Amino acid sequence: MKTFTVTVAGTERFDGEAPYTWVVQAPDMATAINEAVAYHALTQDQHLADLQIDPLRTFEGPPPPSCGYYWNDLRAQRP
Repeated sequence: MKTFTVTVAGTERFDGEAPYTWVVQAPDMATAINEAVAYHALTQDQHLADLQIDPLRTFEGPPPPSCGYYWNDLRAQRP
């Protein structure tokens, strides 16, 4: 499994809030995005159609140590 950083903007973006950044383990980018979006939708009570991926903050690997934003580590969630 590889580590991916996925940033998801939900309806909170309309209130000026920052997007959520999730760090997940997955075999590929598509699976990582799907897992982060699903987790975001479930935990933030949002519809999938309202979510957008931030392509500038979605990449392979963890965020750099001085990234300047908070992120949520979901790597331990994977069985």
